[in-house]
Amino acid sequence: MLDDLFSASIGLLAYSKEKAEEFIEILVDKGEMHRDEAQKLVNRLVEKGKAETERCREQVQGRIKDMINEKIITKEDFKRLENKLDQLITLLTEKQ
Repeated sequence: MLDDLFSASIGLLAYSKEKAEEFIEILVDKGEMHRDEAQKLVNRLVEKGKAETERCREQVQGRIKDMINEKIITKEDFKRLENKLDQLITLLTEKQ
């Protein structure tokens, strides 16, 4: 699932870059923007997209870790539970 999300983000980023370059090319052709300004703008947009993708990735990873911590028993938890069950079985066996 996480890999799919990253792939989709990268695909969207690539698509967005193409569309931004297309739009900026129109502005350059119309003389409303110089080519060097256009390239700087595309670079800024791509960097912002990468930063946003990274921020989303970190949030998703953090949330997944939170969900794992809340829902899955760790080996240490299992061992503690197993020890308590052993103690309880010993107590019950001794009382019989």
